[in-house]
Amino acid sequence: MKRARVRVLPETTVRRIAAGEVVTRPAAAVKELVENSLDAGATDIRVEVKAGGKDLIKIADNGTGMSREDLRLAVARHATSKLGDIGDLRTLSTFGFRGEALASIAAVSRMKIETNTDDGKPGTLLEVEGGDIRGISETAHPVGTTIAANALFYNLPARRRFLRSDSYEMKLVAETVKAYAVAYPEISFNLFSNARRVFAVRSTSDRRSRLADLYDKQIVEAMMDVDVENPILSLHGWLLDPSHARRFYEAQLVYFNGRPVRSRTVVRAVHDGYGPVLGGRNPDFVLCFSTDPSKLDVNIHPTKQEVRFADERFLFDFVSEAVHRALGAKYAELTGVNDFMLQRDPSADDVSGLPEGFWQLHNSYILAQVTSGYVMVDQHAAHERVLFEEVTKGRKQMASQGLLFPINVDLTATQFAAYDAVKDRLPKMGIQTKLFSGHTVVVETTPAGAYMGKNEIRDFFVGLADARADKAGVDTGLAKLIACKGAVKAGQRLSQPEMESLFNRLFACEEPYFCPHGRPAIIRVTLDELERKFGRS
Repeated sequence: MKRARVRVLPETTVRRIAAGEVVTRPAAAVKELVENSLDAGATDIRVEVKAGGKDLIKIADNGTGMSREDLRLAVARHATSKLGDIGDLRTLSTFGFRGEALASIAAVSRMKIETNTDDGKPGTLLEVEGGDIRGISETAHPVGTTIAANALFYNLPARRRFLRSDSYEMKLVAETVKAYAVAYPEISFNLFSNARRVFAVRSTSDRRSRLADLYDKQIVEAMMDVDVENPILSLHGWLLDPSHARRFYEAQLVYFNGRPVRSRTVVRAVHDGYGPVLGGRNPDFVLCFSTDPSKLDVNIHPTKQEVRFADERFLFDFVSEAVHRALGAKYAELTGVNDFMLQRDPSADDVSGLPEGFWQLHNSYILAQVTSGYVMVDQHAAHERVLFEEVTKGRKQMASQGLLFPINVDLTATQFAAYDAVKDRLPKMGIQTKLFSGHTVVVETTPAGAYMGKNEIRDFFVGLADARADKAGVDTGLAKLIACKGAVKAGQRLSQPEMESLFNRLFACEEPYFCPHGRPAIIRVTLDELERKFGRS
């Protein structure tokens, strides 16, 4: 067989291949052109598409425009106004490469660009086909730029066949424009499809009202604020109240320094922060991060739609904790816990609403009267939270309680290996053990306040392997395991002093509203709710 010779590809082929890496579909072209308009300082952006962007993508803005010289260079490969040298890539604060974007789109379409920098002078019209300039002339055009890309991928039929239905491509275009409209509420956006208006939003200083203009108003109203400041990373945004979460989300928007991006780390962290309260549903959220540009790699994907933070582990923990705390604050408001603890303060002047006692429902839930109604605590989830924080928060050594008779636990080889790996960590958590023989371990103490009999201790050692693999770390995994196995169980009868002690210990916790696994520990029912149920209002 005759071996093919290595050849240098023609420039036109190279342009098309390079363009296909950046402009994968109409939405990608819209993204690049909208970013160009934003970089040009536009305050009004109009997007028009036909056939989902396959036949026409037209972007008109009132930005600074381009001179004739700049316009020629803008459709040339490797031309940009953003970089001076390779070092500038590390601190890039604009969206990207105006020339690169235009050159990529021009290489796979029939493009017309009209632009002007001065209302007192004629503008410039540039016509490009397949990346080749076909003509340049004067035209009447206000300050700003209008770019029309016709017949996308007309010269790459295989790529054009790859595109999906017009309605699907239009859906992606709309999602793209919405993402930028949320990021920049001070800018007016208009989107048209086949000459019909899809949406129009005017300039506003309130990003939340912009959200309500673009997405389901009920969902937006059910979102709670999240604000976290850190020397490395700051976060502002909104999270959906989990009670409103549905199987399919409408908006999961992530921004880094104003750039809409995809981040699997952030999405996983959000779900981790919500915990099992979601029950398999998907929350809507809008999270806007600000950080030093040097800590971001926005060039891991040709379209710059993905981003990598300098420390992805820190990012995960930061987001997960932010979500968890935001939910806690929301539950504090909903449950009236703060009002309850005023009532529980013996030094308070007004104790008229102080509960006279606690009631246990089905030996699983503890009820207490408050002035606005009553609160109900899941005794197992509450005790889990108490034990978890007592093991992990501010203690060098967890107090322990001795067993009347030490308990022998026979382990399998796998279970013993897990025990052997963590045995030095157990004493500070209140669990004293020693090796008896072979794979048999003797347990002499358990954490103070924990309900751990023979079965619970056995279950604890069975769960050690999973605790070691906890993504939050071994110590956190062990603390969760102790809390789970040592907490009072549903169905267990408690005395009045035990119930009061559990309440007091729960509300001394930093995060009393959820168990360590994310389930709610407390709910409130108001008098208004009761009166509605009984037809009194």
